[in-house]
Amino acid sequence: MAAISIKFEGLDAALKKLSKKGESVNEGISDELNAWALDTVTLAKQNCPVDEGFLRNSINANFSTPVKLQAEITVGANYGAYVEFGTRGYAARYVSTLPKDWKELAATFRGSSGKKGSFKEYLLEIAKWVKRKGIDDKLAYPIAISIIRNGVKPQPYLYPAVNKTRKQLIERIKKVIES
Repeated sequence: MAAISIKFEGLDAALKKLSKKGESVNEGISDELNAWALDTVTLAKQNCPVDEGFLRNSINANFSTPVKLQAEITVGANYGAYVEFGTRGYAARYVSTLPKDWKELAATFRGSSGKKGSFKEYLLEIAKWVKRKGIDDKLAYPIAISIIRNGVKPQPYLYPAVNKTRKQLIERIKKVIES
């Protein structure tokens, strides 16, 4: 999944007006963005469906960016977007309810699994999943066909986390600016 970048319209202009307060305002806001990213990652991991844990473990905050006043959350699992947004008709219905920036993010994954493989390889992965879940292995083929035809339902984990923590971030930034 691509990195999620949250932009706050007017923040640069507001910071120019606050330049009299010095670098401490920038540092305070940067600290709050980093704290927000960690809070969001924690919540996204709690929301994340877990089979073997690879998706959950691939959700991270990235602080290596040299750009100040930016926080980045990444999902490293190549299937993360398909869990978040669903596929086929399920994705279309769910994504239509999201804000514009999230619709644009979802669109970047449309029609591309990122990892190409044969139906046989796909069926083997479904067979492994069926076995882990204790489901009769004879159902692997019908499940695989159903997924191909109908898609999978979305299991949002990142959007709800960002949506919940965004409000807290705005309040925390206001406090930094007012101090």
